[in-house]
Amino acid sequence: MKKNRDDLPLILGLFSVLFIGIYVVDGSQLWIKMSELVFAPLSALPLALGLTGLVLLWYVVELWKDSQAAHEELNDALAKMQNEVEERRLAEEHAHILTATKNEIIESELQRTKRLEQIRSMGDFLAGASSLKELRQIAVRSLNTILPEYTVGVLFADREFKRWKLIGAWGEHKESVHTEIDIESCWVLRQGQAYKDRSSTQMMMCDQANLTTIKSVACYPIFCRDMQFGVLHIRSDKPQEPLLSTDDEKLIIGVCNTLGLHFYNAQLRAELSMASNRDALTGLLNRRGLGNTLKREIRSAVAQKYEVAVAMIDIDHFKQYNDTYGHPEGDKALRLVAEVLTENTRARDVVVRYGGEEFMLILPNTTKAEAESKLNTLIKTVESESKNSPQCQRAITLSVGVACAPRDQRSEEALVRLADVALYSAKKLGRNRVVTHKSEPQDKIIRSRART
Repeated sequence: MKKNRDDLPLILGLFSVLFIGIYVVDGSQLWIKMSELVFAPLSALPLALGLTGLVLLWYVVELWKDSQAAHEELNDALAKMQNEVEERRLAEEHAHILTATKNEIIESELQRTKRLEQIRSMGDFLAGASSLKELRQIAVRSLNTILPEYTVGVLFADREFKRWKLIGAWGEHKESVHTEIDIESCWVLRQGQAYKDRSSTQMMMCDQANLTTIKSVACYPIFCRDMQFGVLHIRSDKPQEPLLSTDDEKLIIGVCNTLGLHFYNAQLRAELSMASNRDALTGLLNRRGLGNTLKREIRSAVAQKYEVAVAMIDIDHFKQYNDTYGHPEGDKALRLVAEVLTENTRARDVVVRYGGEEFMLILPNTTKAEAESKLNTLIKTVESESKNSPQCQRAITLSVGVACAPRDQRSEEALVRLADVALYSAKKLGRNRVVTHKSEPQDKIIRSRART
């Protein structure tokens, strides 16, 4: 039962009852006078006080028990409240963590989706590339989009797969990326595997990457079927381990594999094109590879009002050369002539092995006089180099016929025919010379050659 201040009158009443009761029980002390106030004898007072004290003691004990119980209930209530507060705090923290995690997952998924879209776009652009050069350019642009936050260098192999040269670089330390490597100095090229390390250990197997200012390095090969087309080099000055997350590394490996496959397909196409459009002996375009090149050049010359020269070139007495020294020696002579023609013409000029010992030169934006002068220089160079070259058994001379469009003809076939007639004229005049098409005499030669 609970105690309160209303219990005090009860205690006083109890004391009075005890006091009177003790007085009544002690009959020998009865001396009440009805006309006076009733007073209990003082002898009953100690006993009444003692009993009342006992009652008070019991009352105090009960009050203490009640206070203890109330204190425990208060402690329990406080503990419960604290637990509820803690549970609510933990729930809020959990909800915050879940929200942050959810946001991170969403952001990560958005980034992943963005990168996958970039890779898909890269694949579309790569599939539409028309040359290895264009493939390299697309690869560099795509990798720059996918890995903008690192220092990156992209190196691709030359035509002979002997040197790998830097095609693109970006990032804070792009100046420190090495510009050229070979297979002997690159662990990735030798092993065909990814390479990852930190230069803080000074234990890098790659000398090119072992720089004290660069803390973390990762290199990935761009290859397919044992053909090492390139190396993707990533570096950072922060000693983070690893440089790339697991997901990022998987993505980069996938990108490199995709690039390798496209480069491999392009290489196959180039080799097939070389086989069908290039002369196997000299590497020059053949007649099939010439295609519509001359037709396009004539069209451009007409549209832009300049001249394009066509030269038909023949090695003098080449049958005799083969009969005397053998066909292997004749092949060497053909290769030397092809090299001299290629090395002494402009990038825009077209050199063709037209057939047998016959070559064709297409010289855009070149007048007949300029072509004659250039070809006179060329035949002198061929004669000089062949005389001093171990590839040739004797000096090689050339006979050349030249015609120009649109001055002489606008038709591809007719222009080649005029140049061929001029060549025939050069042979008739003693060989080792250049003859240009001239309207009057050439008509007679055309008719003469037609009869033969």
